[in-house]
Amino acid sequence: MKILLVNPITRNISLSSPDLGLGYLAGALEKEKHQVDILDCVNLRMTYNKFENYIAEVDFDVIGFRVFSTDLFSVKKSLQIVRKRRPDVKIILGGAHPSAFPEQTLQYFEEADFAIRGEAETGLADLIRNLLNPDKIQKKNIPGLIWRENGEIKCNDPVFPEDLDLLGSPDWNLINPCNYPFQTSYLTQSKIVAPLIMTRGCPYRCTFCSCRSVTGHKIRSHSVSYIIEEIKFLKSEFGIKEICFIDDNFLALKHLATDLCEQMIKQKIDVQWSCFGIRLDLVDENILSLMEKSGCYLLTVGIESGSQRILDHMKKKLTLDLIKEQVNLIKTKSSIKVIGNFILGYPMETEDDIYKTIKVARNLSLYGANFFPFHPTPGTEIFDELIAKKELMVINWEIMGQDRRPYIPQGISKQKFTWLFFLAFINFYMRPRIILNVILSTRSLERLKYVFYRIFRIVK
Repeated sequence: MKILLVNPITRNISLSSPDLGLGYLAGALEKEKHQVDILDCVNLRMTYNKFENYIAEVDFDVIGFRVFSTDLFSVKKSLQIVRKRRPDVKIILGGAHPSAFPEQTLQYFEEADFAIRGEAETGLADLIRNLLNPDKIQKKNIPGLIWRENGEIKCNDPVFPEDLDLLGSPDWNLINPCNYPFQTSYLTQSKIVAPLIMTRGCPYRCTFCSCRSVTGHKIRSHSVSYIIEEIKFLKSEFGIKEICFIDDNFLALKHLATDLCEQMIKQKIDVQWSCFGIRLDLVDENILSLMEKSGCYLLTVGIESGSQRILDHMKKKLTLDLIKEQVNLIKTKSSIKVIGNFILGYPMETEDDIYKTIKVARNLSLYGANFFPFHPTPGTEIFDELIAKKELMVINWEIMGQDRRPYIPQGISKQKFTWLFFLAFINFYMRPRIILNVILSTRSLERLKYVFYRIFRIVK
């Protein structure tokens, strides 16, 4: 079969990067001898008109969309275009939203034929076989499948493969990192960065995070030899000089991270690398030393709030004292730079809590800071709590997305919340030291322009 996988049009302004999930799916389908292509509407800055023209011109039997809760409106519009232009193709949805909200997904997307929960490499391949030979595979046996039967929506349990090496490699030709300049983070040193993932799953239970809906609680991993070979391949075939690990929790299996660093040093794997998922309480002097020697220069850590009351409700299992201590440890014991992630507008926050977060972000020894508005995301504990308290009577999916404010805590006006968001960015970035750090380390004004663009998006 001819299969088109789509990273949909989005109003989010996150920097574009190769979609590893679609790359893994393409690799799994190609093992089954299917012809696969990937359309990355984000990287191509595609409009709906351009998308419609593309759909009309390209030949495919099945189209699959990666769906986040922040992109429901754009995916809905895209499915309507597909149904108008290609009424006979099969439409399949996957990703975080179907994983967290399976029944609602097929109710909302009437145009879709199927959806899949959780990690889809196995389930999608089984579903395509079912489409080819409907008498041989029963839908109830397809992992993670969401489908309609006699007017009802049925949902199968997902599967989480134990040995990630058996999934094979992503199709790097379809997600060529060289086609994604200035991506992954506005503070990376290279413009071309290849993403890798060593582990899937997260045992922690932060109330705002939905990653477990897709990858489950149990940590599973690739082998160190697999990761080393992927890096060597990316260097030799694409000339990649920088890697970014996008694990939800890179140090969850510290022995694995230790072994990886040691092998990178031993085998003289000459790449810079960064990591976008680190828990501060798992950092120690020994692992810092190994990470730096193996090429690590940048970490992103989830700090989330400057209020201990809010951290406790988030179930972060971190204290403000520990956060300060660990950030200082990284600064004094290594030259690795630290970016802090913060959430503003978490339920139960007051203005005072947000001011505390702004102050903590400024006072910590951070190289950069990301401030995100809280989103009531399906598949999270706080989403269920807000529904139970009837604070989310109607969910307006159209206003979900980065730098959009779909939820504002009770007691804070929209105007005040916008001001607090603006203040957070200005207070952190409008300091000579930070401005010079960004410009000198990246040797480009492009990154600084990105920060100003985000500020503009917030206040407009």
